[in-house]
Amino acid sequence: MARNPRIQVPFSDALYQRIENYKTANGVATITDAARELIEFALVIKERTLNDDSRTTRELLEELLAKEYQNETTINQIYLHTVDLNKKIEYSQIDFTKEKLKSFKQKAMEKRDRFLNREE
Repeated sequence: MARNPRIQVPFSDALYQRIENYKTANGVATITDAARELIEFALVIKERTLNDDSRTTRELLEELLAKEYQNETTINQIYLHTVDLNKKIEYSQIDFTKEKLKSFKQKAMEKRDRFLNREE
């Protein structure tokens, strides 16, 4: 009967304790089984990321942050233009507003970059 291949890996005390905690919390029978589960899990993640060209969580969150800044600016502009209830909007203002809204996205991206660079 052939034996399964084995790998002997020395662990630091802290890492060994973390694996022990995982074993206990997840009801795994032995420390070896717990380590095997964790290694297989890590390999699945690593293999998926090699073949995955989708956006990362960080990229998605950065895009959400930029959109939030853009929405904040847009809401502020809407509020400023609606305070005066008797104000009549002319067609020339609509074109001006469209151009202004386009600039909000650029300003939001710049604000996002400043935030991510811890400048703000």
